[in-house]
Amino acid sequence: MAFSSRILKFASLRVIVRQIHNATISRPAGFPESTRTIDEMRENMRNLVGTPTTFKESTRIQHAVTPLAESQDELPPRRLFDSYDEIIIPLKDNVTKREEYYNAFHKVRFGRLLEDLDMFAVWLTYKHTLSTEDMATARSPMGIVTGMVDRIDVETRDISVEKDIMLRGLVTWVGQSSAETLLLMEQPNDQGEWVKLLEARFVLVARDPKTSRKALLNPLVPSGKEEELLNTEATGSYTRRRQWMEESLFKMPPNADETKLIHDKFLQTVDPRESVFSYRVKPANSEWLSDAVLKNVHICHPQSRNIYGKVFGGFLMRNAFELAWVNAYMYCGSRPLTLTVDDIKFRRPVEIGSILLMSARLVYTEGPHMQIRVHAEVIDPQTRKRETTNTFYFTFRDATGKAVKIIMPKTYSDAMMYLTGRRHFAASKHYQRLIELAKPDGDGAPDKAGREF
Repeated sequence: MAFSSRILKFASLRVIVRQIHNATISRPAGFPESTRTIDEMRENMRNLVGTPTTFKESTRIQHAVTPLAESQDELPPRRLFDSYDEIIIPLKDNVTKREEYYNAFHKVRFGRLLEDLDMFAVWLTYKHTLSTEDMATARSPMGIVTGMVDRIDVETRDISVEKDIMLRGLVTWVGQSSAETLLLMEQPNDQGEWVKLLEARFVLVARDPKTSRKALLNPLVPSGKEEELLNTEATGSYTRRRQWMEESLFKMPPNADETKLIHDKFLQTVDPRESVFSYRVKPANSEWLSDAVLKNVHICHPQSRNIYGKVFGGFLMRNAFELAWVNAYMYCGSRPLTLTVDDIKFRRPVEIGSILLMSARLVYTEGPHMQIRVHAEVIDPQTRKRETTNTFYFTFRDATGKAVKIIMPKTYSDAMMYLTGRRHFAASKHYQRLIELAKPDGDGAPDKAGREF
């Protein structure tokens, strides 16, 4: 009887997961059938912000004349679907565009897709602030930038570079000056049906271009069951982010299980008979966390600027991802598969001309899986002062399915990175299992390729 109830409970869970995780956004009635390209959207957004066409012109400070609201009560409320949009990355028939997206394995360069997702998320938030009639002629009085990437969960390992890709999305949650957007990336299968490739959640923030202080966004009022469900899910994401921040190892000590785990790791690297704490021995088939690092440096040139004259957030994401991917590749010796991108924080803007140092560190491993943290910082050559600009987390899997070498923390700071990486991997494992459950025939079991979640 108990076993039967567990089966029923599991079946009910699959139904719930398919409704919630497997986000499907309906096309609003009356939405135009002709879909714009990503280049057209980029040009529309430049016009909306009033971005100069040349770098020389961009050094002149330009401010919109329209005053910003002092209270959200002054702003008309919006429905979720008021911000809905979809764009096409035209790879099928546009050879020039296709060349921009090729990787060395004749698939899509994932870092390029991160750039497109970032730009599309900003566009949707601008669309939330303006009526449809205003989009063609209005000049936005505010600047909207990416505050963080909450999650990007990849649902397929095979993205073709010879088929068009569609981005669809909308704003699902709004605070005072921040908003969450839900983005879906889709591509047609062999039958011509659009299939989801990934699901992403970005958090955007609005700023006054004159003072860099927060700017108020239109309040969001869900209308109908679909909007209410999407808004409820986004509100849950906001609550989860707040809880994650409160439980950060920068604020709270490790819990009892984590403390025991770190002590067990320590005991694996010392000889208790010698009673010497400082002499450490690396166990077989392992690597010190401090050695599993790969670094590079960038001079931030004007060609990488965004519509506000700063370094484009998508450029940072692409370079962080590719550095992490190479580190995973060198560590496991096989082509790594991308599972999850999460908790990317944009702490401060990167100015044109900055010297940007990126460090990709492998902080946790489990079976064939690798969790990598990338730390980005700008360096002042004169003062040698360093300031953190971004942190990124990526989850990869060895394509062959073989277990990789175990990562071993050596110092206390290594241990904190190890535990944080372990927490991120646990979240990735949870969401990847939900993806399996959300599939029509999903049961959470390993697939034929041997993926464990």
